[in-house]
Amino acid sequence: MSRPGISRRYLLQKAALCTAGVELATGPARATAGRILGANDRISVGMVGPGARGLQLMDWIHRLSRAENLELTGVCDIWNERRESAVEMVKAWTGRVPHACRTMAEMCERKDIDVLVVSTVDFQHAPLARQAVEAGKDVYVEKPFGCDFEQIKLAREAIRASDRVFQAGTQLRSNGVPWAAHEFIAKGRLGKVSFVELVQPLFHQRWRIPGAETALTEKDTNWKEFLCYAPQVPFNARHYREFRLFWPYSTGIFCQWMSHIIDLVNLVLGERPKAVVAAGGTYVWNDGRTNPDTAHCLVEYPSGCLMSYHMRLGNGAHARPLTFYGTNGTLDLDAGVAYGDGGGGEVILANPGSLIPELIVDASRRLPDRHQGATILDAEPDGDHMVDFFRAVRTRCPTRAGVDAAFNHALATTMAGMSWRLGARIEYDPIADSLNVGEPRKR
Repeated sequence: MSRPGISRRYLLQKAALCTAGVELATGPARATAGRILGANDRISVGMVGPGARGLQLMDWIHRLSRAENLELTGVCDIWNERRESAVEMVKAWTGRVPHACRTMAEMCERKDIDVLVVSTVDFQHAPLARQAVEAGKDVYVEKPFGCDFEQIKLAREAIRASDRVFQAGTQLRSNGVPWAAHEFIAKGRLGKVSFVELVQPLFHQRWRIPGAETALTEKDTNWKEFLCYAPQVPFNARHYREFRLFWPYSTGIFCQWMSHIIDLVNLVLGERPKAVVAAGGTYVWNDGRTNPDTAHCLVEYPSGCLMSYHMRLGNGAHARPLTFYGTNGTLDLDAGVAYGDGGGGEVILANPGSLIPELIVDASRRLPDRHQGATILDAEPDGDHMVDFFRAVRTRCPTRAGVDAAFNHALATTMAGMSWRLGARIEYDPIADSLNVGEPRKR
């Protein structure tokens, strides 16, 4: 019997890889590889970045600790207050005082920690993931995987070259419906999919933290460690606390919201984005932020499909679910249903090889209309994203959100951020593994 949230096809593929002894990486294991964990061994976990999201992840791990045989052994944060609070939280849960580390390097040096869970500032995720695997740690990294193209490339190559287990925190991948939608479209049930759409409206001064500018001083943290690969600039408490509002520490809407959505689109279509054009600005919340509060992004896929993503923070009306439009009908991913409304049938080339193509429509392939009952996707129950990761740590099998999936979602959001800042179309060249920047549009 398959466990919740894992499709039968996925289980068979995963079992085949593990039975054959296929390595998770393309290269040999590094000398720093961690200890081999048996089925009954306790997994020692270190939490890096116990902020708002990090505390949620800590609670998640704590709730799984008995069933999955986990122990929160260490916490790490460059901000003294956050680190000390996390120590007290673990102590209250377990009665034990965890190791308290100030930097990622200190965490990586600990031989008694098997796994690192990283939930720091957006731009730090990729370099910290690389640092973790190079130290022989398995790693779970919150989304986005990163927001700088060279950094996500370096991290991808380091993870591929290691024998470490990696999971990105795009937890919607552990839901059953996206995998069912992928199979539905792969079988041609929706016909030719040419357009995908989602609108996420909200009325909220998102990511603003009142009092952030005086929340801490430079002596309370390690500003140089915070800046990581970013330009060395004077300490700024707002940039530290409200990093989602400011480039280069985040791209805001793209890093925080679009990352989840584009990951699902990549999964359902089975493709990696080809090109992105983005527009927008700070039209409502003029609070000093440098990332937009309104953005619209078009993502092009190699097969000939365009994805439209829109988010605004100045009006919450008329949200639209993640919807896939094909020639045979329409698929509502949120509802997990497909129906014929809008589709006309399979478009077929009637005279292959002719100078003037003749196209006909096979209406028999059109799906039933919504009022006729539509088609409910045959989805497995949702799974637990963190459970998937820790079980992969034991079995050394692939995770639901491996490094290629992480790279692909970050590729799209990174291109979106670049396109918005430069006012140009950004295209990914998979052969050269590079980005091409088009001519900037006039503003």
